[in-house]
Amino acid sequence: MGAFAFMLLYGVTDGISLTLFGALWPEVYGTRHLGAIRGAVVAIMVLGTALGPFLSGLLIDAGVPFAGIVIGMGLYCLGVSGALLLVRRRFIGHLRRRRFAAA
Repeated sequence: MGAFAFMLLYGVTDGISLTLFGALWPEVYGTRHLGAIRGAVVAIMVLGTALGPFLSGLLIDAGVPFAGIVIGMGLYCLGVSGALLLVRRRFIGHLRRRRFAAA
């Protein structure tokens, strides 16, 4: 049951993020350099996808228990979420300035 719930939630969040990126990036960066921005972000995502299993394997080989690795990943996600809350404030201010300037 846990694996089913994980896959369901993963599919929902992945679908939302892909849709959100397609709508958000032109709003924030405009359309002039959108291809370059998308290419850079996808390259970073691929790098992260490659490094994740490699680093996890190194930690397992070093004797770190799997539960510790998962807790570390969870703490990392919480830290990134906190950083995104700070970025959110700047982004909202940016959107307000753009809409005010366009009006």
